[in-house]
Amino acid sequence: MSDLPRTVRGRPLASGQLAAAETEGRLLSGQSFSAGQAMAWLDGQMTAGRREGFPGLRVAVDMSWALRPVTGAEQLPDFEQAVAAALAGTAVSVLCQYDRARFDPVTLATVAAFHTCSVAAATYHADATVRICRQYAPPGIRLAGELDYRREEPLALALAEAIRIGGDITVNMAGLAFIDGSCARMIVDAARGLAAPRAVVLRCRPGIASRFVLLGAEDIAGVSLVIVHDR
Repeated sequence: MSDLPRTVRGRPLASGQLAAAETEGRLLSGQSFSAGQAMAWLDGQMTAGRREGFPGLRVAVDMSWALRPVTGAEQLPDFEQAVAAALAGTAVSVLCQYDRARFDPVTLATVAAFHTCSVAAATYHADATVRICRQYAPPGIRLAGELDYRREEPLALALAEAIRIGGDITVNMAGLAFIDGSCARMIVDAARGLAAPRAVVLRCRPGIASRFVLLGAEDIAGVSLVIVHDR
């Protein structure tokens, strides 16, 4: 919605067609999760939508709350199963957003069984050491783990596709613990080769950022070095 005029952006909010809400009081009560309470909230939203005459309901839920020290998190599969049952035969859809870089494979596999469809970012390489995948918002690529010359080929492929897609590019390295000189240089060279007005954001931890500073990334027009800290 960021590209729409303010008057247009405000209409869905003013009419009640669009709402943004925190998990507190809906999925969570303090540091406690209850599948029953969460379903009561969702049922209430579905009922309210029908009462107000809306033809359907779309809900997007950021599931990162389950990564916090929350009691009752073991009820997550029960919640997902209840959601699937409640949506059957309705005009309601629920999108559960799980960060694959942060959730463990067992949890992801458990909840996947209750979803009719799953969408994952294109992955160029993934093993126990490093993960290279596409990032959709903001557009670009995401790197996590430890990246060295042995993974230059998938890194080159990821950068090439990001360049072909067009627009600005974010190289999200917040989850990267190490990058060697050859891979860092490849990223810098790709950024240097982009024509204006396209821009590149290099998002990384202080230790990784220092390598890009040495390679002159801060002196390249259109390149921004954004420092992030451990979660």
